[in-house]
Amino acid sequence: MRILVYGAGPLGSFFASKLYESGLDVSILARGKRLSDIKEHGIVLERFNTGQKTVTRVPVVGSLGTEDPYNLVMVIMGKNHIPSILPRLASNSATPNILFMGNNAAGPSEFVEALGRERVLLGFPKLSGAIHGHVVRYLTWKRPGLTLGELDGKMSQRILWLKEMFEGAGFRVDISPNMDAWLKYHAAIILPLAGAYVRAGRSLKELSKNKQGIALMFRAMREGFRALKKLGFRVTPGSLKMFEWLPLWILVPSMQRILKTKRMEYAFAHADAARNEMKVLAEEFREIIHSSSIQTPAYDELRQYTYL
Repeated sequence: MRILVYGAGPLGSFFASKLYESGLDVSILARGKRLSDIKEHGIVLERFNTGQKTVTRVPVVGSLGTEDPYNLVMVIMGKNHIPSILPRLASNSATPNILFMGNNAAGPSEFVEALGRERVLLGFPKLSGAIHGHVVRYLTWKRPGLTLGELDGKMSQRILWLKEMFEGAGFRVDISPNMDAWLKYHAAIILPLAGAYVRAGRSLKELSKNKQGIALMFRAMREGFRALKKLGFRVTPGSLKMFEWLPLWILVPSMQRILKTKRMEYAFAHADAARNEMKVLAEEFREIIHSSSIQTPAYDELRQYTYL
């Protein structure tokens, strides 16, 4: 079994390292300085909260050839970069399974049109990270996680194969029956959060003190939820329903406490480096809002800040 991780950013590097360490035949595709760094140093991971470092010598390639026979290509990069690589992925007919791991509010239609429905899977990694020099500093729970699923939501043989593969590499795996809805609701949460953060001057300290700003953020999330529900997307995963029914007098102080943690400080530092992706995601969600005809005053107030 041959696996290619397409994208050598912090998350692609993390997945490539862990999968390779589990004994799988894994390569990572990198370009420019990142390519030379991995060739020279290997993939160097440093855990944010402990400083523990590991070095893994994952084979690195600079391109994906049209006849390169991989069983799986994992695409782990910002949504803003995906259009430029779809032609290259489409030209490689030797790979039957392509897993897109990342933000996506627009749905899989662009991927399906380029690659064919049978080749596409969707997923999302539950960790964050940033590259400092040649070192990847990452933030995760004790056991890193991911969510993935087939486009039709079925528990297919390849989903079971992927679940076993990732679990064998130490990941916690959730299977979603509607990965498209999962990604849309994720966008409905992170876009208001990013907007509130920028509105507070990109200061978590200032945002944590601003009860009105946090309340505005939760109202914007609820508006996004209403738009998605009107278009027929059920709240996914079900645990997100708490943002709908919990009163603001509980949600706001809870978020104030969370925003003051070192974990959130590091997570937002990572998000701050993804401004271009947030702009693309905001445009995708704007289309969702427009299609629903739902009035979204709180979301509209925060949406302008995702473009700054």
